[in-house]
Amino acid sequence: MSQKQELVENSLIQRNETKFLASALGEEIVMMNTDNGDYIGVNNVGSDIWNLLTEPMRVDQLLEKVIEIYDVTPEDGKKEVDEFVARMLKQEMIIIS
Repeated sequence: MSQKQELVENSLIQRNETKFLASALGEEIVMMNTDNGDYIGVNNVGSDIWNLLTEPMRVDQLLEKVIEIYDVTPEDGKKEVDEFVARMLKQEMIIIS
């Protein structure tokens, strides 16, 4: 049984590569949950986030990189990154280290 951990700016997150296999399909990534066989399609922004997480990274560092790549305001970047990372955590695509 896993404990629910709170996601905050300095949370260290990483890809859950033991549970998901990922394959590039153009600019997007298709992922398969190895526990249940479900597939998840990730758009190009999500793919970039997945690719940035090749090594564990704090959420605030990830936000800085996304803002730099997409040239968005810190407010817009934070909203989008927070929402996407929360969805990834809920689907167990990432884990909090």
